[in-house]
Amino acid sequence: MIAKVALIRRMPKKISELDYLVPPQLKKEVTIGQLVNVPFRNRLVYGLITEFTENESEEARGKLKLIENIVWKNSALTLKQLSFAIEISEFYNTPLGFILQTCLPPLKKTKIKKIKISNADRLKPAFRKKPEIKLYHDQKERQEIFKKLISSTGQTLILVPEVNATTDLNLLAEFQPTIISAELSEKEIFDLWFKIRTEEIKVVIGTRRSLFMPWSDLQVIIIDDESNPNHKNSEMAPRIQAREAAMMLAHAHGAQCILTTHTPSVESWYFAQHNVYANQQEIPSFETNAEIVDMKEERRGRNYGFLSLELEDAISQNNSGDIFLFLNRKGSSAYVGCRDCGYVAKCAQCSRGLVYHENTATLDCHFCNLKNKMFLTCPKCQGSNMVMYGVGTQSLEKELTKNNNLNKKIIRIDSDTSDIYDKEFIGDKIIIGTQIAWNKIDWSKIKLMAFIDADSSLFIPEYKMAENLWGQLRNAQYHLLPTARLLIQTGHVEHHIFSNLAYPQRFYDKELQERKLFNYPPFNYLIRLYNGEKTMEVSKLAANNLFKYLQTLTKDRHEIIISNPLPFSPSYARGLHWHGIVVKISFEKYKQLTKFLAQNIPENWKFDPNPNNLLSF
Repeated sequence: MIAKVALIRRMPKKISELDYLVPPQLKKEVTIGQLVNVPFRNRLVYGLITEFTENESEEARGKLKLIENIVWKNSALTLKQLSFAIEISEFYNTPLGFILQTCLPPLKKTKIKKIKISNADRLKPAFRKKPEIKLYHDQKERQEIFKKLISSTGQTLILVPEVNATTDLNLLAEFQPTIISAELSEKEIFDLWFKIRTEEIKVVIGTRRSLFMPWSDLQVIIIDDESNPNHKNSEMAPRIQAREAAMMLAHAHGAQCILTTHTPSVESWYFAQHNVYANQQEIPSFETNAEIVDMKEERRGRNYGFLSLELEDAISQNNSGDIFLFLNRKGSSAYVGCRDCGYVAKCAQCSRGLVYHENTATLDCHFCNLKNKMFLTCPKCQGSNMVMYGVGTQSLEKELTKNNNLNKKIIRIDSDTSDIYDKEFIGDKIIIGTQIAWNKIDWSKIKLMAFIDADSSLFIPEYKMAENLWGQLRNAQYHLLPTARLLIQTGHVEHHIFSNLAYPQRFYDKELQERKLFNYPPFNYLIRLYNGEKTMEVSKLAANNLFKYLQTLTKDRHEIIISNPLPFSPSYARGLHWHGIVVKISFEKYKQLTKFLAQNIPENWKFDPNPNNLLSF
């Protein structure tokens, strides 16, 4: 008998599983999902049995090595969880052994020898259930939905986009939930792994890491805040999208998958309207109404400052409670340039604009983390007419410090100050913050919030930018109390994001209209392929070669559209020059075709299904 064994380590994709002979004395004991020791490169390593074949030729007997021994008599992973791991490996183009390494406990020899694992594999068939989407209006309604959805018999997984979001669910204490994230130590993961495997733990609140726990009786998966971009992992393989992976996990276990949110993603709303997901709700509106401030009118009235007159009045009239001024750009200015020749200071490595930081007198690249000394004259024309454009958190803090007549403490929360922020500041505060501040502030104390520059990301050429800003504005409305004021400063009041804040359906209709025009999701499924090389010429050549190969490979597959290769923005980053190719696939067979493409791209190319960005990091 020959066993296919996935070695529990990072291996090349093409040899992620190896064949081993099963010794005669082990033939009656071996089973799929078992953890075994096998010889590999003159030493014993851990592996997991994934398949058996009976065709054992004389030639195989002479070439194949023998399985050394079985670590645990019963399967380490249930067949359902193993099926999920294989699906993730094939779909996200990641070696199976690497996925299994995440699915198994830390394999410490001294510990696992003492462990006896029980057989908890339930053999009932898994039926595919239609995903549901449930919308909530406020925190109370959210908690009530969770309490109704948590399984009374089997296990429940509540998937959140980031670790900080787990603290919002402390009202579920009656269910004794276990928190799981990538921040847990090996010892903690080891202990929790066995408790989930034996069903001692029933309810888990976790990030993407929790998908790979050894579920034995998983009944319900809840993906909370399903439209949050942080549900997507773009940094390293497997580049999973948690909503997508959770549906694969639900299918493997026959569990019910439920998406919960106050603002659905454009794709989810479309699928709900077309009965792919079950939903009979309208998109909730919020009592906190947004006030749109036209910054073009402010400029016409000769107000060239960071704050509109309306916001200045609102700040001066705020006698109690906190004020939150949101600006997703740290530093003292957006960029530095020369008025005489038009020169703009850019990073020598990635070509992005450098941001001036007054406290260090440096020009910093927030992408490459490089610092440059501030220059007094223009490097291009040697002129002295240098000027700073835009506003950053530091310059806004400086401006408010000059004019603060409210006796409120001014606090800045960005990546430079987040470590020293103290939630226990006494008294009312004016908080100037980037996105980092959202999980640190006490929203119940915010009486006034303002988006200082709502347009900063609006015209970045990425197809999800409008949706991301829409979600951010709606998230502010969700968190703020009904009595709080929300001011949004923009130079583009006509944009459908701002004009439709009170009419969510119109926003989705407009987004869907634009996406249909360009064959973007939900009308096609996207895959991003990208690669970095030491020179631009080599990078461009590699991209063109892959493009030609993929065109030839898919010439008879009209469901696949291959885009021309394009340089990334920035094209030079992390010491390499980058090019990307975007693939559009019909949703009808998207899983099958995604796996087909994954099998046919070079190992050095990054494979990113369902990306947040197309041609940028």
